[in-house]
Amino acid sequence: MQPPGPLRYAGLGIQLAATVVVCVLVGQWLDRKAGTDGIFTIVAPLLGFGAVMYSLMRQLSRPDKGDKGDR
Repeated sequence: MQPPGPLRYAGLGIQLAATVVVCVLVGQWLDRKAGTDGIFTIVAPLLGFGAVMYSLMRQLSRPDKGDKGDR
């Protein structure tokens, strides 16, 4: 049985970075709308980071296609 290829992991870092950047931008927009001093800019990326870590853990713990659990 072959180990999983590198393409399985290629997008994980990009997914993390993109989610954090989007959450920062959404947090800044919410701060402007609410008139707050940066609380959403801090909270939104933390929530996004937690969600991405949960998603990554699920993806990495899932067996590869064709893996019969022989390990």
